[in-house]
Amino acid sequence: MARLVGDSLVVNLARKPGEEQLLNLMELFNHNPNRIIVVAGTVGPDGAPNTAPLSLIYAKDPKTLLVATLRNTTTAQNLRRDGRISLEIIQGDDVVLGIQGTMRLLKEPMEFSDAMALWEMRVEKVKQDTSPAQRVIQGPASVPRSEKAEAFEKAGVAELKAAAHKD
Repeated sequence: MARLVGDSLVVNLARKPGEEQLLNLMELFNHNPNRIIVVAGTVGPDGAPNTAPLSLIYAKDPKTLLVATLRNTTTAQNLRRDGRISLEIIQGDDVVLGIQGTMRLLKEPMEFSDAMALWEMRVEKVKQDTSPAQRVIQGPASVPRSEKAEAFEKAGVAELKAAAHKD
């Protein structure tokens, strides 16, 4: 059952008033570059939902995520038209959270790849989506398919970090 747990990337998962069980999603994303796979939900032109996996994500601050996407995808087209997005995180230790917000295009193409676009997500709310009946013990995991893919990943993460520390 979903419940609102915050409006930033640092959330309190405690269920009892006065208790504190903080989870820092900034650390989760930034200490595991391109290893946290989220399911992104966007709105199509006809109002239908569209989902896609994303993993090139870096937290700039508690209210801002930087996200790299392929430029020519349904997800990118939807974001250009209607910036609303939901990112669902499913990780071990029963971490199941939906981050809702609005994206805006920062840069297209990105320097590390002409195929990629850089987006900024303003976090508006975070909800806990755990099930009362089941406990999540692991989330999706990935490794690069090749050395070329690993180099692509490293370059993408480096550009996200540089964009986060610019200003």
